[in-house]
Amino acid sequence: MCLHGVYKMVNVINEQQNRVVKVDACIADEIQKLNDRGVVTLGCCCGHGKAGEIVEWENESGRWKGYGTPPSALIREASIALARELGYVPFPYYYADGTHNKIWQMQLKTGCLTTDEVKKWHEIMDVPLEKDIGIVK
Repeated sequence: MCLHGVYKMVNVINEQQNRVVKVDACIADEIQKLNDRGVVTLGCCCGHGKAGEIVEWENESGRWKGYGTPPSALIREASIALARELGYVPFPYYYADGTHNKIWQMQLKTGCLTTDEVKKWHEIMDVPLEKDIGIVK
């Protein structure tokens, strides 16, 4: 798991405008492998070591408070069977307004759950323990 703003570039297979996207560095290799195997990923987040912690955020639907999630990815409904074959357990994703739109989510196998694991990842990868570094190799 890496701090917010530490990314790697990943080639994705989706209908969105961008085919190469920034992904949290600590989960980028797994996201690339999923796409290489044919799983259509629509978004992902490593959680930045905040799994289980109380977090607050704001978007166009309002101000929210909840629990930080473990590293996860959003996938197209058509990718469910393949994701299951690869050992993942997809489940429906619902937006704040209650819509589902055939989007599913799944926990990833890489990334870190705690801030201690984030620090260790940065140390092992020889990446400074700083936010908003940008793209790393």
